[in-house]
Amino acid sequence: MRTDRDLHGLGVPGAPHPSGRPSAVEPSNAVEPSNKVPIVDRRMLLSLLSIGAAEALLAACSASASSAPGGQPSAPNTPREAPAGPAAAGMVAAAPGQPLPPIPPPHPGPAHPTFHAPGRTQQIALTIDDGYDPQTVAGYVEFAQRSKIPITFCPNGAYRQIWDQHAPALRPLIEAGQVQIGNHTWTHHQLPGRSDADIRADVEKNEEWIQKTFGITSRPWFRPPYGAHNQHVDGVVAEMGYPRILLWNGSFGDSTQLTPDQLIGLATRYLQPGTIMLGHANHPTVLGLFDRIQQLIAERHLQPVTLDTMFGTSRATG
Repeated sequence: MRTDRDLHGLGVPGAPHPSGRPSAVEPSNAVEPSNKVPIVDRRMLLSLLSIGAAEALLAACSASASSAPGGQPSAPNTPREAPAGPAAAGMVAAAPGQPLPPIPPPHPGPAHPTFHAPGRTQQIALTIDDGYDPQTVAGYVEFAQRSKIPITFCPNGAYRQIWDQHAPALRPLIEAGQVQIGNHTWTHHQLPGRSDADIRADVEKNEEWIQKTFGITSRPWFRPPYGAHNQHVDGVVAEMGYPRILLWNGSFGDSTQLTPDQLIGLATRYLQPGTIMLGHANHPTVLGLFDRIQQLIAERHLQPVTLDTMFGTSRATG
């Protein structure tokens, strides 16, 4: 089982997830965290190791192919005052939305685990998971509306009472192509070791809710809970029409509660060209940091895009 890719947040000790989520399996190459930083929890250790593995992979690709993304340069620690408005983040305000296309049928295909942009680019993809904190979900929706920055949300239908109230605000952004929705399962339970029927039911229930609530399909993008997946799980969801297995190579680390300094430190480290950035709508720390995150994006001339834009996929074809 691939738990070496479980970058589902570089968390620090905090309250257990309300759904009682299990921890990811310890990777064989685990190392002890430094005693100069706060004690990290299991998911944070896995995440740090996994991002390091992803960075090593990116560096190797850069050395072997000119089209592969390069290594991540060091980033400034002291941000300057950010210009205001969407243009400051390299963004243009979203165009008026078109009517959403009919929901397409599934298109099964070979599984493609995806960690980063497909080539050298200034593009980044902000991907935000879960959504069990009402304040944080509302804050992300307001940030998307205000900043015009594209975001891909990967919500769990188990938190539908929180997400449903924001559907009227999100639908116009989805129609405009600024917001995309990915499938993250209904329950957020780990998939390896579960029966094929159980995996399908968890994914299908979430897709049904996404279609009903947001008027769009989440196909072909599937993010496995905790990043825990293997060839068998990938094959099951790919047969369902989710060949794009959404992983990541950068994280805000906020699957558990962080301090503002911890979160902005990870943002400073990982908001680099070609990054698929993982965040969570679970803890309110990020709400006071949106301006600084937007400032980093602007200063580095990054271009936030949805996954459809980054990879040429389409909500119209699924």
